[in-house]
Amino acid sequence: MGWMMKRVACFMGLLAGLFFGVSLGQAEGLFDKMLDRAIDSAERKTQNRINQRIDQTIDKGLNKTEETMHCVATDQECFKRAKEEGKQVSVISAPSSSDSVKCLVTDTSCLKQAKAQGKKVEIVDETDLDTLRCSVSDGDCLKRAKSLGKKVEIVD
Repeated sequence: MGWMMKRVACFMGLLAGLFFGVSLGQAEGLFDKMLDRAIDSAERKTQNRINQRIDQTIDKGLNKTEETMHCVATDQECFKRAKEEGKQVSVISAPSSSDSVKCLVTDTSCLKQAKAQGKKVEIVDETDLDTLRCSVSDGDCLKRAKSLGKKVEIVD
């Protein structure tokens, strides 16, 4: 359909050019400008769709994180609150004796866990962590963990 539209547009441009006394070279120049605008518009729309898909994926991940409560296996009160709020429970290991937790700035569940435990948060780079927290569906995170020789904690 796009090919046909280009032909029609070319024909209309040439016809308009002849009708208004524009030379063939000028008509081709007008057609080239129209074609360039159409290509630019298609590129913008494609980029907008890609951005929408990325935003939807991020929102989906954040929603899943917000719908899950992280509870230490021995914290029955946490389990009770999760049930009352209708949230899923993710069992986490017992808090360490340290008063701080190392988290990536993008790891919202780690940040929430630290807050829930009353810990200080130390923002670090992936290379500073012993264990990377990855979603099962996050292939990039799993590959990075493997390439860095890190342990993986599955978060979902």
